[in-house]
Amino acid sequence: MLKARSSGNAIADRRFAYAMDYKTGGDPASAAELVAQALDEAPGWAAGWLTLGDLNETLGRLKEAIEAFRRSLSLDPTDEAGAGARLARLGEMPANGAMTPAHIAALFDEYAPRFERSLVDNLSYRGPALLRMALDGLSRQGPFERALDLGCGTGLAGEIFHPYCQNIVGVDLSAAMLAKARAKQIYRELERADIADFLLRQDAGSADLILAADVFIYLGDLDTIFRQAARVLVPGGLFAFTVQSQDGPAAFILNHDLRYAHSREGIESWVAAAGLQPRHLDDAWARTDRGVPVPGLVVVLER
Repeated sequence: MLKARSSGNAIADRRFAYAMDYKTGGDPASAAELVAQALDEAPGWAAGWLTLGDLNETLGRLKEAIEAFRRSLSLDPTDEAGAGARLARLGEMPANGAMTPAHIAALFDEYAPRFERSLVDNLSYRGPALLRMALDGLSRQGPFERALDLGCGTGLAGEIFHPYCQNIVGVDLSAAMLAKARAKQIYRELERADIADFLLRQDAGSADLILAADVFIYLGDLDTIFRQAARVLVPGGLFAFTVQSQDGPAAFILNHDLRYAHSREGIESWVAAAGLQPRHLDDAWARTDRGVPVPGLVVVLER
């Protein structure tokens, strides 16, 4: 969850701080009461309404939670706070597109300073390593002339793949994550952009490797991404990615953890529509959650 920025009202901020103390102490009811008082002082505070919604959801007050999330979204239609994803999780709006670019950028701008420590040390993250192993299993060692690292973050995939690539171009929504990646000096170019928009601007046949390590957990429908990847790849080029997986009938769902999970059947339908050829599709977890491996898929497609 994003930290709520200042409301601009000293009284509201003070009551909110007390509320967070109650929340940390295991008293969400008192916390919700104090956040409501803070919002009496600062009714236009979108992040405050989101926090009230979260507390009400924790307390099982779903009607009140939905009302608070809707208020947050109405105050900030770009949805930096993430109310849309919560409404989608509660079945109050479509899942696809519920996580806005503004929310993802804000989430990772805040997360950047502790991202690698949290992901690698706490969540046992191994997405890039799984992609490297999958390509090794196909005897595709490289060198790759031009690779695209979608949602490159701080450059964890770039670190593993840059020895096999003549140049790597990274793209991410978060300026803070890109600053971390830039410091590693492993990318030829880095661009702040939505990955679908980025792919649309790439020349046809301009890359021979596209990577997306644990990125699609923030995207629902992948049809456009797959079609554009097929257009951008040279014949024989590879598209390698990990997803969080689910076994239901839908191509994707927004999970309880506010991450998208995709089905094997959904992946296969997008592969067929894009005219790509599956070369590797296997169950494997890329990270853990509370020490438990999160079900996932490792996929390599060929143009």
